[in-house]
Amino acid sequence: MTDVARLNSLLERVADATAPERSLFAEVFFACAGKQHPDIKAHFAMRMDEKAWTEAALVLTACALPGYRVQTNSGPGPGKVSLLAPKADGSPGSAPSEPAHHAGGIALAMLVAVLRELSNQR
Repeated sequence: MTDVARLNSLLERVADATAPERSLFAEVFFACAGKQHPDIKAHFAMRMDEKAWTEAALVLTACALPGYRVQTNSGPGPGKVSLLAPKADGSPGSAPSEPAHHAGGIALAMLVAVLRELSNQR
């Protein structure tokens, strides 16, 4: 896993991004998702190739935070995302995390939420 300083550095880079970009998504994926099956890495790469940024962010979230649920608010304006951690018994239902916002949309807001959660777990 990645240390807090690295997560915070990536968080700053994501916060400064004006739009999703492949190199940033790939860097966050490999820093946060750990070792993944080649099929998952290929699926993630295909989502980026298609510029399906929200889907790529969902793949990243599922790999980095297994069992978490994602709550989004998409509409005009900045993206807003909250994460819901699984309960100890594996069922959903925890209180949502502090919402993550990003003017660049839902996909970047999701990266912010994941990076914050991982940083808080350290």
